[in-house]
Amino acid sequence: MAKRRILNERLAAIVASIRHGEMLFIADSGSGTCSKALYPLDPSVEYLDVEVVTGSPTFEDVVRTLAEAGDFEGAIITEDMPDQNPKDYGMLCELFGENKVRQINYAPEYYQLRDRCKAVIQTGDIGIHAQAVLIAGYPSADIDIKVLLGETKFTTIPKKDRK
Repeated sequence: MAKRRILNERLAAIVASIRHGEMLFIADSGSGTCSKALYPLDPSVEYLDVEVVTGSPTFEDVVRTLAEAGDFEGAIITEDMPDQNPKDYGMLCELFGENKVRQINYAPEYYQLRDRCKAVIQTGDIGIHAQAVLIAGYPSADIDIKVLLGETKFTTIPKKDRK
């Protein structure tokens, strides 16, 4: 099966430039991104609105396309998504494997993570918790969630101390 091509010029450029460990926030239509939102988007994060009409494209459309056209190894979701949006949660588990779909608290941790992303991609999806942070890279050892959240720095064990 041939890979899909991303036709949106800016989205294609974002996906082409993303590197291992960088993240994209795929947002539903209701994700607040203006300066007056409960958790305003950090101005250093690129914002791309791909909404066409209410409900389109869906979260699933965008995530499946990104997973097929780019290199993503996992996702981070709110801990509420499995209960409140089991369809999209199941889709993420299908794409990445259940052990590569990590859950964190919604507010404020999820919004703090959003502000560490390379870009926010706003879909037209109106589903509850139809959003996820996609982690760029190839299937590899898990990246420590504390590193992704900025709570700890990435470190390695010196070769002489490895067993």
